[in-house]
Amino acid sequence: MSYNWSLLSILGTWGISMGVHTYGVAVVNTAGRNVYFDNANPRNQWDDLRAQLPPDVFARSQRAQAASDNGLEILGFWGLAVLAGNLAQLPIKSLNDHALIFLGSRVLYSILYVNISTLKLSALRSLVWGVGIAAISNLLWQSTVALNA
Repeated sequence: MSYNWSLLSILGTWGISMGVHTYGVAVVNTAGRNVYFDNANPRNQWDDLRAQLPPDVFARSQRAQAASDNGLEILGFWGLAVLAGNLAQLPIKSLNDHALIFLGSRVLYSILYVNISTLKLSALRSLVWGVGIAAISNLLWQSTVALNA
């Protein structure tokens, strides 16, 4: 019997989001110029940082924060899909496969989000985001079918 890792993927999703946030903070803190991420005022410091950081450094830190925010925004949707799959008693292999696809898409999405700065290449990031959404949608679909069988 396989181990069901799907519930841990919820924590993994949160960890990926926090990891990319930490990277964004590190980008600011290691930029030099005595500029540091203000943890006492994290949401309202962007105007000050824009004025103090080189444009490429500022943009990278903002993209990292946006990737982190996106991960936290999708966390509830993913968590509900995982819980539905477990409630519906879907096969463990299916739950684990969905979790692996979703987590892989989140890692790749975050890397692309931080590193892509052109409109043309941003479509690749959106495609990877779509893979994660497809994993969520398919898991919810399978759960619905199983619960109504």
